[in-house]
Amino acid sequence: MGEVIFDNRISEKFLTAGELAEALSVSVHTIRKWRMQGKIPYHKLGRSLRFRISEVLMKFKGERSNEK
Repeated sequence: MGEVIFDNRISEKFLTAGELAEALSVSVHTIRKWRMQGKIPYHKLGRSLRFRISEVLMKFKGERSNEK
């Protein structure tokens, strides 16, 4: 029988730019700039843009490990 792996992103909440900015202690302008520069992943839900903090942190962690 196949193994079931739980993906915690299923239960992870999508954040607005404001919520993500608050969580990362940066401005909403910085979040928008990073998004437009392709520095952080985002999801388009209808007309809204949302972010998963785990994906953003993984992206930053990946960039940091590539700098070494």
